[in-house]
Amino acid sequence: MPSRFTRGALRATTSLLLLGLLAACSEDETDTPPVPPVQPLPSCAAAPNTLRTINAIQGSGKLSPLADQLVSVRGVVTADFQADDQLKGFFIQQPDADKDPLTSDGLFVYAPGGADVKQGDYVQVSGKVVEFKSGSNEAERLTELSEVSAITVCGAGPRIAPQLIKLPLANKDALEASEGMLVAFNQMLTVSEVYQLGRYGELLLSAGGRLFQANNHPSAATPAEINAANALARIVLDDGRSIQNPKPIPYLSAADNSGTRRVGDTLNSVQGVLSWGADAFRVHPTVAPVFTASNPRPAAPLNVGGQIRASGLNVLNYFTTLGQRGANNEAEFQRQRAKLVETIIGLNADALGLMEIENNGTLALADLAAAVNTKLGAGTYAYIDAGKPGSDAITVAMLYKPAKLKPIGSPQVPNDPGFEVAGGLRPPVAQRFAALSNNGSFWLVVNHLKSKGSCPSAAGDVNLDQGQGCWNAARTTQATALKNWVATLSQQSGEADVLMVGDFNAYLNEDPIKTLEAAGHEALLKRLPTTERYTYVFSGESGALDHAFASSSLRSQISGVTVWHVNAEEPLVLDYNTEFKTDDRYAATPYRSSDHDPVLVGLNLNADAPVIAPSLNATLPSSGSVGSAVSISAISAQDGSALSVDWGDGTQESLALTASSASHTYAAAGNYTVSLVLSGAGGLSATRSATLTISAATPPASGAALFFSEYVEGSSNNKALEIYNPSSTAVDLSDYSVKLYSNGATTATQTQALSGSLTAGQTLVLVHAQFAGSVAGSVVSAVTNFNGDDALTLEYRAAVIDAIGQVGFDPGTEWKSGSHSTLNKTLRRKAGIVQGSVPPAVPASWDLSSEWELLDIDSFAGLGTR
Repeated sequence: MPSRFTRGALRATTSLLLLGLLAACSEDETDTPPVPPVQPLPSCAAAPNTLRTINAIQGSGKLSPLADQLVSVRGVVTADFQADDQLKGFFIQQPDADKDPLTSDGLFVYAPGGADVKQGDYVQVSGKVVEFKSGSNEAERLTELSEVSAITVCGAGPRIAPQLIKLPLANKDALEASEGMLVAFNQMLTVSEVYQLGRYGELLLSAGGRLFQANNHPSAATPAEINAANALARIVLDDGRSIQNPKPIPYLSAADNSGTRRVGDTLNSVQGVLSWGADAFRVHPTVAPVFTASNPRPAAPLNVGGQIRASGLNVLNYFTTLGQRGANNEAEFQRQRAKLVETIIGLNADALGLMEIENNGTLALADLAAAVNTKLGAGTYAYIDAGKPGSDAITVAMLYKPAKLKPIGSPQVPNDPGFEVAGGLRPPVAQRFAALSNNGSFWLVVNHLKSKGSCPSAAGDVNLDQGQGCWNAARTTQATALKNWVATLSQQSGEADVLMVGDFNAYLNEDPIKTLEAAGHEALLKRLPTTERYTYVFSGESGALDHAFASSSLRSQISGVTVWHVNAEEPLVLDYNTEFKTDDRYAATPYRSSDHDPVLVGLNLNADAPVIAPSLNATLPSSGSVGSAVSISAISAQDGSALSVDWGDGTQESLALTASSASHTYAAAGNYTVSLVLSGAGGLSATRSATLTISAATPPASGAALFFSEYVEGSSNNKALEIYNPSSTAVDLSDYSVKLYSNGATTATQTQALSGSLTAGQTLVLVHAQFAGSVAGSVVSAVTNFNGDDALTLEYRAAVIDAIGQVGFDPGTEWKSGSHSTLNKTLRRKAGIVQGSVPPAVPASWDLSSEWELLDIDSFAGLGTR
């Protein structure tokens, strides 16, 4: 249990109960064993305060009738948690029960630094009755004795038998009368939540098996009935400690990094003292719990058969840009990548849809693919280059095995506002594949619908939680857009076999799933036993947010489906993150590589005739400025009859089929959709599109003339900057300075004030002190101590007139767009550039390919000769 003063921030834990428990809710929840024969109690010194019984202090309601009064009380110590890393107190219980079922016979004594006591002592304690509030949302309080002035051990007390409690409870207040008492649950209990185990040392236990989300429940009970039963079927197992991030982590199955405690594991009994805190009743054990690994880790997914294996995997914010949504630093990133590589290898999918990967072109995707191939062998997996779909920070993507599948045509991405999320547009990505064995083809469509979190605040908003989580209306809109787009894909391509995978953020019986089912797509998880239909655990409830759907023509070609339960049932503390881990149990295994379990589908595809479809690849720009050209580069068009580009501002142009690039200059700032289209026979086409942000041109400061003309970031300390004077007159350099901003800094790390003058048409070269080249007239400067992820500015009278990179943002290891990079490269300003430009601020991207030519590492022969 966390600190008495910080625990209020802990989210309230909720849980579910199987329908079979519903009928049991009316049973008596407690059993009191026979009272042992009365034995004389040790005598105690005269009480300094009014002597009260424990049940008088507890009273028959939720709050004590003696709150804020000074009292003395006597009882037997039932549990001792006095250590500094524990609760800093102990529990006492009066040996002579008062027979009143509404009053508790137990009490917690908060006594940090107080006299040492041990279990079984009969003690007298004096202090103030306090109602301690430990949660931010709770109306409940823990009745305790605090501000203790005296503790006396009177002698050995009689044995206290635990009060027997059975789940499910009769009502939500049933445990109030047992608060502070020694209790026992002599029944099988199942672990239903492990999220807080590493942070606070607690588990959620439940009766009747694991708890299921109401809209994903195995039974036919209504959500209201299920939710009511769930609230009565749970109890928190705590660890008697108040610290955060306990070391060692309790209740794990092993002391090394192979240890875990999974949802679905069981206990036959629990004995301890009952307390209240952080919005829940909880048991601090006095007898070490004995767990059975009823749900052991699966070493591999169950066999799904088929000639082709397809899967969907949420990669939990796989960002190569550090310090954003994913890894905070390189060490975390390496840990994250290692876990995901093991997961992908274990899935052994021939086509793999990825969700929650950074939307930075193919940088993050290519990085992950390369890491997998490092272990499996070069070329084992390839990735589908869909460019930069939509405008959200995260996107969906695909890997595939070229030895098993070949892409038909190009990836398809809809430009439909129906796929809007809070961060922008997050559209699905589709790719048609054919099996190499028989040309059997199908569409794989990867999706990530809007989450249930970050609820709207306006009263009456249709996206408020109305029983299916927040944003259900938005997800249903997305599902409608999806089924319509998929129907169009099928109609235009003639391919009716469609497999949709992804994180739909909707449980099996919710509206978005029903929308897709009504359109003829089978929810394949419904082929599994009802108790196996889950991919996620939230607040102690298991359910499926990740799905696979088969179109009507594909259903008969599905050979099997399974969920590989490697993530959702594992403790959060086992993931790649390093914060809050005084006891770091990280291991480079698939387990807790994400928070979602992957879904795996087997396919026996019907043989098809070979299909030839247009295929188009290109790198599209994402940002630019008015008056400066932006470029589409690396165009590769195959099996098409006509190539064209729509720049989104009313300008369309036809391109040669052999064109490798195209450029355009915008006259006005704004957001534009750029579409490159390759048309083919039979109405088939391939499209690459992107949203382009054009910012207003930054006018040079009055009198400013210089700009960066060459940038060298080479091996070792081969680093240099070239500054060019394009004007027809000499320039006074004392008005200029160059500044270096390292690692995303917002204030300059180094500043180089310039001096002298620069003749018209000439250059000034700044070099590192250990630069290997030789440039006549060069100036050694610390401002060249830059790396590929740093930003540089050229200023005229303190106004920025040119920049390389975006000040205040760390891109990770390099600034990159397409094949252009600032890491281990030389960049030379393109011919025709006559003034500097300042990249747009984050979150807009900087397209360095629009103004800079790329040269190989250590290419500095041209320095000083613009």
